[in-house]
Amino acid sequence: MPRTEADEPRISEGVAELLGTALPDAVGLTVSGVARVFGGNARRAWSATASWTDADGGHTADLILLVRLSGSQVRTDPADEIRHLTGLAEQGVRAPRVWAHDGDGHLFGMPAVLLQRMAGRGDAVEYLRADPELGRARTLDLARAAAELHAASPSTGPYDPGAQLEQWRSQFLASRLEPHPALGWLLDWLTDHQPAIERTVVVHGDFRVGNVLYDGPHITGLLDWEMAHLGDAAEDLAWAYRALWSPVRFCSIEDFVAAYADAGGAAIPADSLRWHRVFSEVKFAAISLAAARSLVDGTSTNLRLADRARTVVPAVNLCLSWIAAAEQTARSEAGAAC
Repeated sequence: MPRTEADEPRISEGVAELLGTALPDAVGLTVSGVARVFGGNARRAWSATASWTDADGGHTADLILLVRLSGSQVRTDPADEIRHLTGLAEQGVRAPRVWAHDGDGHLFGMPAVLLQRMAGRGDAVEYLRADPELGRARTLDLARAAAELHAASPSTGPYDPGAQLEQWRSQFLASRLEPHPALGWLLDWLTDHQPAIERTVVVHGDFRVGNVLYDGPHITGLLDWEMAHLGDAAEDLAWAYRALWSPVRFCSIEDFVAAYADAGGAAIPADSLRWHRVFSEVKFAAISLAAARSLVDGTSTNLRLADRARTVVPAVNLCLSWIAAAEQTARSEAGAAC
């Protein structure tokens, strides 16, 4: 079973053992200050500090241990997260350093990753309630952080856009508690209208204000990389502007995309952004259905998931309104050209 806050000495021992795999020459490795911190719905988290000595002298590192929970809303492979995240910090991305990972869960009962603990505050509610001028500056810096990520050399491995859609279709079909035919139709629409990808990048996959650290107007870190994958940059930009956590109060999505381009990001065509906004809603709906199903099946006891299925209909309606508006615009432009 995964360890709890009552097992802090054992967590300390596990962190020391895990970190030791990455530091074979370390002498006197100790771990102190173990404390539970919020790790989201999918993982349990602890902060800690490690100290050791090697040929270069004494070292201290602030750490975060993330241990996967059963009944996760998102079906991801922890090995993929490590593969995509490793080395990003060294390329100037505001990402944590990967110290080590327990892929088979032998230390903590479930797969775990040990990361650098980055500086900054991570409060999405405070972010969205900020003074408009401060919030705009911070959000424009978030666009720059996205451009830095997408400019990094991508991890090796193939990317099949169709396979990603099929992954989410599979999750939808496995999780739904009722038919949801409109959601099935939207998955077909996405398949039929998928835009070409000119450049494959590392996509964060859950790029939003709830997964960042900040200090004043600056974004200091990007967190929660478990959904990272290779894909289209537009996916991260669209996901950042889902209504539930959108920073549109400070900055329109058009201004955000423009700031992203000014910071070196590739131009994002309007049809690609629209497609990815539809995809974001469909993805969120599939995650919501998986969350609700985990409670029904008993793989999770988190009562916060009890009403997640109610988010599906608003997401579907928003997608249908975007598609209808785009089709109306296309008809008007075709009529004007005649």
